[in-house]
Amino acid sequence: MVFCFMKDYLIDNYDAISMTFFLMAMLIFVLIIFISYIVNKDNYHEIVELYRAKYGEIPVTARIACHASLIATPGMYHAKVGFIMGTLIYPYNRVTNHNMTLDAYKFIRSLPSKLTLGFRVEGILWLALTFVVVIIVLEEFLIRI
Repeated sequence: MVFCFMKDYLIDNYDAISMTFFLMAMLIFVLIIFISYIVNKDNYHEIVELYRAKYGEIPVTARIACHASLIATPGMYHAKVGFIMGTLIYPYNRVTNHNMTLDAYKFIRSLPSKLTLGFRVEGILWLALTFVVVIIVLEEFLIRI
């Protein structure tokens, strides 16, 4: 009897329950990304100083967006940290490191993990968040058909 009532409740409230889970997942992702943004702020400046000391100047896209923040300008923020995050996550010769030499690519990948771990986590979280949003949009689209 209780099982039947619960099943009916879940079926009747599927939209509200799925939206609640979606909003909770998005809130958790955004909170973790914001925390990693705060942690990465000092690491970014240290990596940039090390990079400049060895190679002169950071890539053009990072230079253009050097004052970007996640809160005010999230698109530019990705350009700012993309040369680090993209180098740590993707193989060489991607869009995020297109004007970077192989030596510079290897330099960033060889930095100590205390500097790069936050960027790896943040990059993976952004990829996961994108994947979750795409899955939810596709699910909603397929349910409506």
